[in-house]
Amino acid sequence: MVELSLSRRRLLQATGWTAAGVTLLYLGGRSLRSILPSFDIPGDDAGAAWLQILPDGRCRMLCPRAEMGQHASIGLAQIAAEELGIAVEDIDLRFPSSNEIPQVVLTAGSMSLRFFAEPTARAAAGLREVLRARAARQARVAVTALADAAGGFSLPDGRRLSYGDLARGEPVVLDPGEVPEARLYSFDPSRPLRQIGRGAAPPQLAEIVRGAPLFSADVRLPGMLFGRCLRPPARNARLVRVDDTRARGVAGVVQVVDERERGFVGVVCETPGSVTAAIAALDARWELPAPFDRQTIEERIDVDAALARGDLEHSPEGDRFGPEPAWDLDLRFEVQVQSHAMQEPRAAVARVRREDGAERAEIWTGSQDLWAIQRHAARDLGIAKERVVVHARRMGGGFGGREHYDVERDAVRLARAAGRPVKVQWSREDEFRAARNRPASTHRVKLRADDRGRLVDWWHAFVSGHIIFARERLPGWLLRPARWMGDLGVARGCRPPYAAVRKRVEYDDVDLPIDLGAWRSLGATPNTFAIESAIDELARLRNRDPVEFRLENLPAEHARLAACLRRTRELARKLELPVGPGVGRGYACGIYEEHSFVAASADVRVDPGSGAVRVLRMCCVQDVGLAINPDQLKAQIEGNLIWGLGMALTEEVEIGSSDIVSLNFDRYRIPRIQDVPEFDIEIISPRDIPPAGAGETALIVGPPAIANALREASGRRYTALPIRSAPVGRT
Repeated sequence: MVELSLSRRRLLQATGWTAAGVTLLYLGGRSLRSILPSFDIPGDDAGAAWLQILPDGRCRMLCPRAEMGQHASIGLAQIAAEELGIAVEDIDLRFPSSNEIPQVVLTAGSMSLRFFAEPTARAAAGLREVLRARAARQARVAVTALADAAGGFSLPDGRRLSYGDLARGEPVVLDPGEVPEARLYSFDPSRPLRQIGRGAAPPQLAEIVRGAPLFSADVRLPGMLFGRCLRPPARNARLVRVDDTRARGVAGVVQVVDERERGFVGVVCETPGSVTAAIAALDARWELPAPFDRQTIEERIDVDAALARGDLEHSPEGDRFGPEPAWDLDLRFEVQVQSHAMQEPRAAVARVRREDGAERAEIWTGSQDLWAIQRHAARDLGIAKERVVVHARRMGGGFGGREHYDVERDAVRLARAAGRPVKVQWSREDEFRAARNRPASTHRVKLRADDRGRLVDWWHAFVSGHIIFARERLPGWLLRPARWMGDLGVARGCRPPYAAVRKRVEYDDVDLPIDLGAWRSLGATPNTFAIESAIDELARLRNRDPVEFRLENLPAEHARLAACLRRTRELARKLELPVGPGVGRGYACGIYEEHSFVAASADVRVDPGSGAVRVLRMCCVQDVGLAINPDQLKAQIEGNLIWGLGMALTEEVEIGSSDIVSLNFDRYRIPRIQDVPEFDIEIISPRDIPPAGAGETALIVGPPAIANALREASGRRYTALPIRSAPVGRT
C-alpha cells in the first residue's frame, strides 16, 4: 500500500504556517485556538465519521470538504465507491453541518484529495470488510471464500449477498478507532480500477442548471428579515459619527442596530429594497488615521528600496554571495493587487434564539471553514461553541476568500438584535470593499550561467504584503511575533526548481493598508512569474531554446517536471504558428507545494497597430499523482489557466485616495468568453504515486507562459502585470 499519512507539523508547513505555526497554535492557549483557522488533520480512522452503509445498500457520505466549484467531493466519493465495489452514482453525497462530523482542516490549499483520500479509502475498505465478515457468518463459510461482487459478495454456491441484505434494516457505521485494517483497492497499482480514473458528474450539477436553492442567498426561514451593515471605505477607517435619522424613516425599516463602539452599524428591514435605501440614508463619517494611495503601497513593497537598507528579513534558501558576481541578467518584476472577484457575492442567514434558558444560534453560509465560523460566532455572542450550528451551503467561488467571519458576523449581530432570523446579502460593492486581496509584490531576480549554459548563481529577492499573517487572522498582540517568523504564504513557490551552484532567496513581508489574505495559490503564482520570466530571458540572451535551457538546468530529482515540460512542447508543436511579426509562443513550468508538477505553453498574437493582445491557444500538462477524476481535473486546469489569463492581461484592483476604486466589474475586468483561448490539456497519472493537490497548481504557470510568449511576439520583456498592450518591435 502506498503510504499517504501526513504529520500535523507537515500539514502546518503545507498550509503556510511552518513549524513556527505549531508554536502559534499554543502560544495563546484556548482563546487563540478559538479564532485561528481549523487545522485538524484527518487521522487514519477519521473517515469512519463520514461514511455509512444505508439499509438499501447504498453508501451515504458526509463530505468533509466545502464545495466551491473544485468538486473534490466527487473524487472522494469515487474513492469510497472503488473500495466498496459500487458505482459512484450509488453514493448519497451530502454536505454536513458543523455538528454532524468532527472538525477537520479548512478547505484550502489543494489539500482535499491529498489529505482526505486515505482516510476515505480506509473507512470504505473497513466497511467492506465488516460486511464481508457479517456475510461469512450468515452463510457459515470462511471469509476467504467470499468474492467481491458489485455492491456485495458472491458465495461459493453462486448466491450473492448484497450490502442491503447484510445491513439488516439499519445503517452500518464504524466506530472511530475501530476501523479494521483492510487492503486498499484504490492505491494498489496491480489492481484494475473501476471507479477511479473515469469521469463522474459532480454533485448538484443538475440543481445548478435548474436554479435549485443551493446557496446561502436561497435560504428562506419563517419570519425572516433582511439586513446589512455599513462597510468602511478602507480597512483602517474608524467610525466616528453616524446619523440614522433619515434611515429610520425609510419604509420597511424595522431597526437600526448601532454598536459604534465596536465599529458596527447596520439596518434590519422587511425587504431587500428597504435595506439598500436605508444603508444609503445612513449619514456616516469615517476617520482614517493613516491616509494612503497607490504610491503608498508601491513604496512599501519596493524591493530595491528594501535591499538598499540591507539584507531582507527572511531567507528560505541559501547564504549571502559575498562579493556579488557579474550578473548575466538583472530584472525587476512587479505584480498587481488582485481580488477574488467571486461570481456570487457573499450572503448568510442567522437565527439567534433562547432555548432551555440560554441562547442558541444557527447560521447558513458558504464557508471554507465551518468550524472557524462556529467558534467566531460563539465568541461574538459569548456562548459555548456547542450552542452554535453552522449549516454548509454551496459557494459560488471562494478559493481563499471565504475563510473569514465576515458576512456571518453581520447576520449574527443583526439577528440577535432583531430577535428574528436575518439574511444579509452583500452587494457587489461590499464584496470588493471587503475582499481579502492577493497583495502586490515586487521582485528582483539576478542570474549567472557558465559558458555551457549551466546556472551558477541564482538570487531572488522580493517584498510582498502579508497573506497568511494578514491582520484579520490574528489578534493585534500576536502580529509582531508571528510576522517575525516569516509569512510562508508569501514565500510559497519562491524556491526555483533549477539547479545552481549558489542560490539565495530572501524576502520581506509587510503590512499594507488594504484587506489582504489568501488568494488561489498564495504567493506561488507571483513568485513563479518572476522565476519563469527570468529563466526564459536568460535563455534568450544566450540564444538558446528556452525549453532546452530549462531542461538542461533541471536536476534529476525533478524528472516529473521535466516530463511535463517535454510533453507540453509536443502538444504545442502540433500546431505551427504563422510566420510574421506579432505572433509568439512561450513556455513555463513549476512545482506547487513540492508534490504537483505542471507546465504550460501559450500562443499569442499582438495587433501591430494597437498592441492589443490575444491569447490563441494554451497547452498544459499536469502530474499530481493518481488522477481520481480526470474530467474534473481538466476542468480545474482550465479554470486555473483562465485565472492566469486575467492576472497576465486584465485584472488589477485600482487604489484611489484611501479607498478601493474597483467596486464592480466595470473597474475590475475579468476574462470574458471572447478572451478564452483554445485549450489542449493532458494529465499524467502515475498509479504508484498518491493523489496530490490539483486545485491551484496550473495557475502558477499561466501568467509566465503568456509573458514569455509576448516576449517572442513583441521583442520586449514585460516585467509588470497586468500587461495591457504589447506594441510589436518597441523596446
